[in-house]
Amino acid sequence: MAEHDESPSPELSDYFAAVKRRRMLLASIAVPIIAIAAALAVGLPSIYVATGYFTFTDQTVPGEMPVNATTDAVQRTEEQYRDAYVDNLAARVMDYGSLAKLVKAVPGVVPPGTDTTKAVAAVTRRAQFETVRTAVLDPNTGRNLDIISGFTVSYDSRNPRVAAAAAHWLTHAFLMANRSGRLVRAQAAEQFYDGQTRQYRDQIAKIEEKLAAFKAKNYDQLPGLTDLNMNIMETTQRDLDNLTQQVAALRQNRVFLQQQLDAAKNAGDNAGLLTQLEAEYNKKLATYDPDYPDMIALRQQIDQLKEGGGAINSLSLPAQLRAEEQLLAQARLRYTNNFPDVQRIERQIKILKTRIAHGEKYVGNAVGSPAVVELETQLNANQTQTQALERQSAQMRQQLLQLESRVEATPQVERKYKSLALNLQLAQTKYNQLLKYQMDTQLTSQAIASGRSDRIRIAQEPGLPLTPAKPKRLAIAVVGLMLAILLGLTAVVIAESLDQSVRGSRDVRRVLALSPLGVIPEIQDSATARRHRFQVALLTVCVCVGTAAVLMTVRMFYS
Repeated sequence: MAEHDESPSPELSDYFAAVKRRRMLLASIAVPIIAIAAALAVGLPSIYVATGYFTFTDQTVPGEMPVNATTDAVQRTEEQYRDAYVDNLAARVMDYGSLAKLVKAVPGVVPPGTDTTKAVAAVTRRAQFETVRTAVLDPNTGRNLDIISGFTVSYDSRNPRVAAAAAHWLTHAFLMANRSGRLVRAQAAEQFYDGQTRQYRDQIAKIEEKLAAFKAKNYDQLPGLTDLNMNIMETTQRDLDNLTQQVAALRQNRVFLQQQLDAAKNAGDNAGLLTQLEAEYNKKLATYDPDYPDMIALRQQIDQLKEGGGAINSLSLPAQLRAEEQLLAQARLRYTNNFPDVQRIERQIKILKTRIAHGEKYVGNAVGSPAVVELETQLNANQTQTQALERQSAQMRQQLLQLESRVEATPQVERKYKSLALNLQLAQTKYNQLLKYQMDTQLTSQAIASGRSDRIRIAQEPGLPLTPAKPKRLAIAVVGLMLAILLGLTAVVIAESLDQSVRGSRDVRRVLALSPLGVIPEIQDSATARRHRFQVALLTVCVCVGTAAVLMTVRMFYS
């Protein structure tokens, strides 16, 4: 009895019988799907797609990236933001104003008389852009990275020529948007650098004016003149020491001459004077040349005394003038006009001429000794020379004080001078840098305007599509057929599992656990045949109407 409790496994014939029993259910589900798929595969219009392909280039614009950024860092930064850059370009190209220009520029994009707003909306649906990613090996990490190597711009239309023309317009619109955006940035940078260069140029002019005024005010205290001032100080100090020694020697000689004058004034006759003059001559002969003017004057006085005459001062003024002129002639043969003895004789001659012009004819000597006159002359010359040297020493001391004040003030002047020079150098360095940037931006603007510096380039121009890109008719038919079979069989299985009716000898054995004695077949009469035809006709009508409705609806929204 236990063997009758086991349910027999269904056979292939049972499945076919179930499908046969549920053929109307299967047909009512599968046939409409197959019909709709066939209608879509055959009735949908062909859509042609024209596509342009852009790639990114390595062209860079000077000033757009930080100056201290390396090439790899710049490239990585650009790769990270390429998708944002493409989105930015698309936002500018796909805006209302740009697409309105496309509607006017490309005839046939929309039917004539279409409202501009609706036309732009239709163009927006048909225009597409998509980034293209490429797997590359990162040299820093050794990993595979997907980078954006380019992007595509496409346009679909039922007319292949319209698709190609619209895609061509969009492609060049993207290129122009790239150039215009970068050109605006480059021109803005150019204006900025131009303003900065003018500002620094004015600043440099002001600093140069201050520096020039500072140099004019402290021309003798500048850092570069310190060594020169020190050398002048050393030279001036040496000259001052020499003058001091000369003044000391003259003062000592003056004491000696004064002593000789006192002694000469005490002598009463020419014999004593002759002896004194000869002794003085012999004494000076060891020091001076015989042709020295003082030696010549002593010889003349000695000769005059030996001849029985008096000294020069005891002669008449014309005789004294002649004697002095002779002395001057002899002195000029050996010395220049600037020599002190020559100048002294010239002054004496001038005094004698002045006295002669005033009517004087004779002058006497209070002492009556030529040596006294000579000593007095030497004392006067000594005094004159001493005064001249003292005046020169005073001038040198004043000059030395000025040099010392210059050297002492040099550190403060040098600090201010270096501050001004440093400000000038920094301003000039910044000005030269800004000027270089300005020239770079000018060249960049020209390069962008001419297309030599494009960040993107057209790798493939949109061509005329020869075959439609969509719909995929075979795919629609295959998918529809598979979907119809799957849904139909699923419905049959569900219906069979929910139906508890006893059908056939297998169900009798399963329910009663008894074997049937016989089977009465299903008898098909005319009523059953009419009902079956009515169902087929109704299904056919429903399928045709539904398929037509679906096809028209899809064509309305299908582009």
